[in-house]
Amino acid sequence: MLELSPELLALLCLAPPVLASLLAWLGRAFKPLPPATALSASSISAVASLLMFSSYRWPPLELQALPLWSPGLPLCLLLDPLSTFMAIVVSSVGALIMAYSVSYMRGEPGQERFWSLMSLFLASMLLLVLAGDLVTLLVGWKLVGFCSYALISHYYTDERERWVGGPPPEPMYPPSHCGLKALMTVFVGDVMMFSAVFIIYAHAGTFDLLALYSTAEAWLTSLARTPGMLALTCVLLMGGPLSKSAQIPFSEWLPEAMAGPTPVSALIHAATMVKAGVFVVARFMPAFYTGLWGSGLSEAACFFLIPAYLGAITAFLAAAQACVASELKKALAYSTMSQLGYLMLGLGAAGLTPEPAPGAAATFYHLASHALFKSALFMMAGIAIHAFGSIYMEEMGGLRHHARATWMLTLLAASSLVGIPPLSGFWGKEAIISTSLQAGLWAPFSLALLAVPLTAFYTIRLVGMVFHGRQREHVGEHRASWGLVGPLGFLALASLIIGLLAPPLMELLEEDLSVALATYTGSPEAHAQASLSSWPIEHLPSMIASLLLMALMGFVAYALYVKRSPSPEELLAASPLLRSLRKLLRARLGLNSLYYALSSVLLNSRPKVRRLEGGLDGALNRGVPRVARAFSSIVRKLQTGYLGYNMAYLAVLLVLLVLLVVLGVI
Repeated sequence: MLELSPELLALLCLAPPVLASLLAWLGRAFKPLPPATALSASSISAVASLLMFSSYRWPPLELQALPLWSPGLPLCLLLDPLSTFMAIVVSSVGALIMAYSVSYMRGEPGQERFWSLMSLFLASMLLLVLAGDLVTLLVGWKLVGFCSYALISHYYTDERERWVGGPPPEPMYPPSHCGLKALMTVFVGDVMMFSAVFIIYAHAGTFDLLALYSTAEAWLTSLARTPGMLALTCVLLMGGPLSKSAQIPFSEWLPEAMAGPTPVSALIHAATMVKAGVFVVARFMPAFYTGLWGSGLSEAACFFLIPAYLGAITAFLAAAQACVASELKKALAYSTMSQLGYLMLGLGAAGLTPEPAPGAAATFYHLASHALFKSALFMMAGIAIHAFGSIYMEEMGGLRHHARATWMLTLLAASSLVGIPPLSGFWGKEAIISTSLQAGLWAPFSLALLAVPLTAFYTIRLVGMVFHGRQREHVGEHRASWGLVGPLGFLALASLIIGLLAPPLMELLEEDLSVALATYTGSPEAHAQASLSSWPIEHLPSMIASLLLMALMGFVAYALYVKRSPSPEELLAASPLLRSLRKLLRARLGLNSLYYALSSVLLNSRPKVRRLEGGLDGALNRGVPRVARAFSSIVRKLQTGYLGYNMAYLAVLLVLLVLLVVLGVI
């Protein structure tokens, strides 16, 4: 049997999508080439990641055999349970979305650009999750952000039918604007994160992750010697993950990111890129866990408290906004923000408990589960939007009569999102809520518990508005091909399977993460007692409360949007309070308007800012060219072209050099 080394398998993960991103540009001459190369590359990466996980389990393997940056700073890959798990999720879901894209993008403009950027994104995301040093991680991080911006702006010509937002009189935005909004919002978080990385380097003297883990006590103590410095570093470091994962206060870019093609929403903004923030928090978790529990540095708790509280707030507020969204993909975007809030809460709560492995295992199980069922739901959204010719759920209905397979698969994926036991969405979410209770985070626990019924409400509302209700005209003329339904079915069934296998899968994750954390933190005995198998019994009251709230709001949503007895319109007409609440949520709690107003003030309105801009404009755009032209005119007069003059200049220069040597200046 042919045995492949981990080094070769790591290259097989990264190289095919890089090659595919280059070959896609040859599609102008041969149209089938871009989708074929992208699909083949993603499939090779998926197989390689599975083989890489099965070929070794432990200890972590650090690869430094690819000196691409410089001889002193090689490309460093780290293969451990966390990186290989993420590589499997990214490459496997990516391959299925690539297969979906072959049918979905047929006939769309910008084919070569789309396939090249999708392949480059996949390679960048794999580079990010496999990175063994912070420089490699930051390179992958920025490439992922660039690809996201470019793919959101795919329809950069801004035809009116490509705009998102609304319906009028609510504002609408062109794709190019949406891409720039995502880029600028994430850029703020990136600046914060990069600043924290260089602060850490200044105290640790290394970018290598394994070295940072082994010396965590020393450099964290060095940071803590300056009061507030360790807390500030935690705040800055969390800027990147919070912005990438669209958490409060960086959450407003993700709803507009739905301006990109549906496969982009499924791959980047549901399954992979938005999970990068969660991954980075987990990557730094061993170091700050050592500082909090090993060295007793209280400021290190900020690293866990920030994602726990902001994640819980985002989980609740985003779920509430999803309950009133009109756009189908925007409702799914709010749902993604809410579920990412659960993931952030899970890691934050895990780090605040003496045994973090169970909470971390539950978080990453839920990460994989969410990647499967949310990608499936985005694929359904693409099918529905094509069928109805509209992005608004109010203009949809009755699709189950013409797309029964899509309806049944959507019910399966939606049930996982709701968290109906024993489907996959139930296990991870309930374990995360229990972990927050175990950590004593009562406010985040309460918000996460309240988000459960809201999740049931907006999910059933979405399914009811798209598949039930009054049947729309001309829907039957747009039947989905098996190229679209097949990947949707595979993801929905995979979500079902991992739900049925949840206990052993979570125990396997817990075992691997426990050994990893014990090795990285240097305290093997600290993780031996934790077990996910006991959480349903220990926190049975919270689980019962969650299921009761879910059932109650699910019944309300079913009555309103499936049975339509009473209809939502009648209920709104009879209740001014509900109308006011709906208006507030549709206005995105004022955050979006606040950010636009703030940016307008900073860029345009204040006279001092305008005077400063005018002074800088005059100095840089007019003053510098004038000085350069004057210097050029003087030099040009000296260059006559005569050999005698040139020899004289050379003689004068030599005399000056001799004088400087004699005087000892040089």
